[in-house]
Amino acid sequence: MSLEKIYCYKNAIVQFTENHKWCGCLGIVTEVKDCGDDRRFMIGVPMPERGTAYIYSMESENEFEWCGTAVLIPE
Repeated sequence: MSLEKIYCYKNAIVQFTENHKWCGCLGIVTEVKDCGDDRRFMIGVPMPERGTAYIYSMESENEFEWCGTAVLIPE
């Protein structure tokens, strides 16, 4: 996968669909890995007063939909 493609996925906002137990939750893509013919996304889901839950999801599993891009990301 090219660096340009990885860059456009990073900081993307996604919403989990009914195919995932976190259905309806919004998350931010924090990492993308190329896994052969598929991609694995690490998605951070903020949890009030508890921190961030990190969820791994494969692109082929159709567990989330793309919503937009996050502009302000805390380091």
